[in-house]
Order: sequence, then C-alpha cells, then structure tokens
Amino acid sequence: MVRALALLLAANVAASPAFAQSADWRGSGGGLFAGLVEEAHAPARAEARPSEQPFDAIVRRVASDHNLDPNLLHAILIVESAYRPDAVSAAGAQGLAQLMPGTARDLGVDDPFDPEQNVAGGGAYIASMLERYRDVRLALAAYNAGPGRVDRLGRVPAVPETEGYVRDVVECFLDLTAGRNVRSVGECREDTPPAARAEHSPILIARTP
Repeated sequence: MVRALALLLAANVAASPAFAQSADWRGSGGGLFAGLVEEAHAPARAEARPSEQPFDAIVRRVASDHNLDPNLLHAILIVESAYRPDAVSAAGAQGLAQLMPGTARDLGVDDPFDPEQNVAGGGAYIASMLERYRDVRLALAAYNAGPGRVDRLGRVPAVPETEGYVRDVVECFLDLTAGRNVRSVGECREDTPPAARAEHSPILIARTP
C-alpha cells in the first residue's frame, strides 16, 4: 500500500511547484516520497548507516552535475546492472547504466565500460527524461522502453518488463532513502510480499575481453 501511494505521488509530480522549469531533482529523495520512507522501512531503521554503495563518489558527482537525487541514480544502477561495470544485456545495453551503443555515442560516452563515463551518460539521460516528462515514473519508463513509446501513450507502457522496471527502481530508491545499503533488486525486494514483487529481472551476460 505504501509503495502504491509512492507511485501515485510520482505520477502527480508534474503538478508540484517544486518541479518547475528549473527543477532541482535532488529533492526527489525527500519531497517525492515524503512521509512514506520511514513507514515503508521501519524495521530497517536500526540498520541505517552511512552509504557504502559501490561507485558512490562517481554517482554523487554525476547527480550533483544534473541536480539529481543520488539515491535515484543508485537505484537505476542497481536495477540495470547490479553495479557490474562489465554487464551486457541480451539487447546489447552496456555497462553500469546499461546504455545502448547508439545512446552512448549520442551522450558522448566513448567507453561504455568505463564507470565514470557510463554513469555520466546514464545521469545525463535520466535527467533529460525528467526534464522532458516532469514525472519520475514516465522518466523511468522512457529510460527502460525509450521515449518514443512513452510519447505515444502518455503513460507507462503496459509492458510487464517496463512496469516491473519502474516498480523495482522505486523499491530500491525507497530502501536507499531509508538508509539501507542494497546492491541488487533481490535485496530491494526483501521486505516486499512475494505477490507484489515485479517480474522484471534483467538478463546479463559477461562482456568478452
């Protein structure tokens, strides 16, 4: 129920004055899910500690460059690659943020397997989607399925992978904002009833030398 409320807040974010033309997306960690994180993860409060997330310095630097909440960017990396810089999907997406080769080139990423470049590209892309849609759920859906489909439908596509992707990123975002150190989608789902778990599970293969 709590996560359903969080998703409803995300869907209505465009109506908030906090998301005006010069939006500062660093606030999405507090304002977007205000009052929900503590309730969602009350049992985990005793475990809260300073961030030990992989690539945290890179993530925070990129997040600052694009006015993003670093927890949102971390959540995307968790769902996309589980922090594997050499990850390659069956579709050909590469690196920590799982950038498609064409998208990586457009973003100026020369080496998609370089963590610094890949996270910078992923941060720039999600920031552009947030500016485009003014809605966190739509931005995440566009990151996963491409903006063309989201533009046509005006909503999150009713595709299990994309719906699951958005749900998983929100799960991980809530965990990170509550102070948990998580590194995989499975860890983000640990306190979620099995019936409510998303079906999204990225298929990754190791990059060949």
